[in-house]
Amino acid sequence: MEDKDIIALYYARNEDAIRESSDKYGTYVKGISMSILKNISDAEECVNDTWLKAWRSIPPQNPPSLKVYLGRLVRHLSIDRLRTLTRLKRNREYDVALDELSECAAPDDEDVTALTSALNEFLDELEPQDRKLFVGRYWHLYPVSKLAAAYGLTANNTSVRLHRLRERLRIHLSERGFTV
Repeated sequence: MEDKDIIALYYARNEDAIRESSDKYGTYVKGISMSILKNISDAEECVNDTWLKAWRSIPPQNPPSLKVYLGRLVRHLSIDRLRTLTRLKRNREYDVALDELSECAAPDDEDVTALTSALNEFLDELEPQDRKLFVGRYWHLYPVSKLAAAYGLTANNTSVRLHRLRERLRIHLSERGFTV
């Protein structure tokens, strides 16, 4: 079923929308949650919460890409769940990745749209492998070791490449008026 047809089911308040979303994007959504939580039961809970949140937010939301919308929902839910589970524990993989990225820019709430546009522009300029490394680390929050293995690199080489990408991003954002 096409995304527009699934979204139409949400607008019609037809419960088949959840089943169709799960059939089409269940593996994708669960994969995002598992990469963050590393626990099957917590991931499944976040996936179920994703379907509920989609049900409650469509309408009024009309996402241009259902896959991206569901991915964003489950990512936020999974990160919130991990923060709850590890409130007193630090140095988790997601903390490290987000701390690395926070060195590039710290936008005000009203600058988020401009930052999103600048970030998309930056990603479009990257070579495919660099883009995959960057997205894998800072969107999916994969550990450096997993990225290195996936692309046939050493962990040190991957860390250096990510550092250089962050530096390029910092310069890119700085040129557009964003500061750390």
